Amino acid sequence: MNILLFVDKLFGGGAERIASILLNHLCENHNVTAVIFNDKQPTYPLNTKIKIQKITVDGKIRILHPIERINKIQKTIQDVAPDLIISFLVEVNNYILISNIFQRKKIIVSERTTIQRHQTLGIAIPRRFLYNMANIVVLTSYDDFHHSKWLKNKIVIHNPTIFESFSNYNNRDKSIVAIGSQNRWYVKGFDLLIQAWAKIAISHPNWSLLFIGATNNDHISKMAQSFGLEKQIEFLGWKDNIDKILRTKSIYVLSSRNEGFPNSLLDAMSQGCACVAFNCKTGPNEIITDGKSGLLANNGDVNDLTAKLQMLIDDENLRQRLSAGAVEEAKRFDKELIMKQWNKLIRLTISC
Repeated sequence: MNILLFVDKLFGGGAERIASILLNHLCENHNVTAVIFNDKQPTYPLNTKIKIQKITVDGKIRILHPIERINKIQKTIQDVAPDLIISFLVEVNNYILISNIFQRKKIIVSERTTIQRHQTLGIAIPRRFLYNMANIVVLTSYDDFHHSKWLKNKIVIHNPTIFESFSNYNNRDKSIVAIGSQNRWYVKGFDLLIQAWAKIAISHPNWSLLFIGATNNDHISKMAQSFGLEKQIEFLGWKDNIDKILRTKSIYVLSSRNEGFPNSLLDAMSQGCACVAFNCKTGPNEIITDGKSGLLANNGDVNDLTAKLQMLIDDENLRQRLSAGAVEEAKRFDKELIMKQWNKLIRLTISC
């Protein structure tokens, strides 16, 4: 089968990682072409069987006029002549669906963030119309599935874990880890996390808070300084070996205001971290069984997050119990299981 996958980019980001996983899986049995809209090198390893095409002008798709963008996409579809198109991310999905109106190819659209996220009217209004032109829309959470009553053809396929399980909780650092780009500090709730950490850091001088992710925005570091937390907060930047880092850390915290289906939480659980997460839209309460495989804090409630962190720091037995529960829970999202769901969906889409 000839499969054409469109995605904005293949560097950084959880959606890009899922696209890379899917591409590597599909190329084992199909001819696969990936079309990206940026010149930057992919972050995640890609099988050499995958053909990469770029639609860019001076390395940027965003300076293309919308009509020119659609023309370039249509020409790509004509040249590749796919049996199936898969499109990732709302900003790309709308353009692919418009471009496919006259091509009439089978198409799967994949939403990688919550469909409930606020979008500009220029994206949100066309999406309401265009998404029902897809053969199927893949959502990452049941919360989104039940919310999007306007969608006719939809299915939930969760994000997969990618790391082998690591269940040893011995000899872990007294550290709390958060993962995400500091450019997205507001969505990731890093300001809320620092407020929570400031309430308990002074009483736990042997503990530290670590941020993993791009550091090309200094808002959070300045906020840490304003609380006098420089000695108990460390910014590690982007790391390729996140699994090995997580294996040495005691607690993982997800402080996001909203999510799609948080890959970093799955990663931390699979590596045996004791996890606490805001019960935000969407994802955490479909991943964590509260009190068994992690703790859920009231969404956006700094005091509740503080209390949950305090509880984990003070109770090593609780941390060990949640660590064991997290590793077991993460197995529900094993990569092979999730890819089987994609295989089934592709077969059904082609046969319709």
